[in-house]
Amino acid sequence: MKHDVLLDYELTTARDGFVVRALLTLEGQAPADAARAPLNLALVLDRSGSMGGEKIAAAREAATFLLRRLAPEDAVALIAYDDVVDTVGSVGNGTTVADLARMVALIAPGGSTNLSGGWLRGRELVAAAKRDQRVNRVILLTDGQANAGIIDREQLTGLAATAKRNGVTTTTIGFGADYDEQLLRAMADAGGGNPYYIEQPDQAPGVFEEEIEGLLSLAAQNVSVEIRPGADARFVRVWHDYPVSVANGASRVEIGDIYGREPKSILIEFLVPSIATNGRVDIGEVVIDAHVLTAEGGVDHQRVTMPIGAPLSPEGNAEPAVRHEMLLVRAAGAREEALRREQMGDAAGAADALRRMASELALGGTPTTLEQAADLRIVAEKIEARSFDAADAKYMAQRAYNTHRAKATYEDKLRRGR
Repeated sequence: MKHDVLLDYELTTARDGFVVRALLTLEGQAPADAARAPLNLALVLDRSGSMGGEKIAAAREAATFLLRRLAPEDAVALIAYDDVVDTVGSVGNGTTVADLARMVALIAPGGSTNLSGGWLRGRELVAAAKRDQRVNRVILLTDGQANAGIIDREQLTGLAATAKRNGVTTTTIGFGADYDEQLLRAMADAGGGNPYYIEQPDQAPGVFEEEIEGLLSLAAQNVSVEIRPGADARFVRVWHDYPVSVANGASRVEIGDIYGREPKSILIEFLVPSIATNGRVDIGEVVIDAHVLTAEGGVDHQRVTMPIGAPLSPEGNAEPAVRHEMLLVRAAGAREEALRREQMGDAAGAADALRRMASELALGGTPTTLEQAADLRIVAEKIEARSFDAADAKYMAQRAYNTHRAKATYEDKLRRGR
């Protein structure tokens, strides 16, 4: 696994020290097809009444796409649920991918949403076929609220966390404007998978493609970064929104899985509380811990320590890549602030926050910042016109999440006007 650090620093506002930002990039090397980890999946599809029409058709198309990407060594089970949970079929025991694809085509919408029952069945089937060298994952899709079976958010999140500890991860896919995004995001975060949002039915195949392409390019699992401030600095914050825990003066950032098709970025800020530096400043070190997939199909536990230090001068050092990443993360924060203000009834404040951020993004001058600026302005107009709805809120929250978790390839599939 490749790793690199870029440093950006400037004098504090009081000019009595330095603000130092370190952009750590982690890049995985995906194993060749012959050496990739086999997949062990449960595809859990909501067939409740609200999934009728274009939604169920898109879900069937996306599921069929996923099935066609499987190799002979992969295992997959298909579960459909409304108030009743059915195991539609699984590859193996005489059932082929073609057989399962035909079964997918027969799934029809029915009753209420027993989300927990569908997920539990998926977890059970994945656990039964679990192997240490496999990627063991439940992929849960729903367009609604859990209204049958277990409906308590904390309990469902706890179940996903327990499954992860036992080697089964969870990805969630929310469809349309009515699903519980807080529940699905919490389950995916606790479950070590990915949360997705399908705004329009025609986005469904792209979302399933994003998930399967990621699994097929899996390069490292259980990746974490421990941040240890040096003798000359204090740790301030991680700009990206990964889970962080603190122990013995160090902050541990849980990155999760890394895929060969998409590097991960972690923007770390330190404070050096003095300008009386003498040569190289000891800013700190990061310790990267990961289970890396090898070219032979095995798993290698790697632990790498990277020192962070540099001579600092009052002139500062503006690193373009660091400034660009910080701008994007701040834009994600502006989206979240606007959502909070809009929900509190402060439409003017929400729109103003988005427009101010859009102006800064436009100055960035890159295709990414210009697209973000245009998007924020459009959303600001919708908020002011009182046409901002639940779908807009989910879109805003998902785009903020994508930036916080460095999910650039999914951004291309999610953004409007693409």
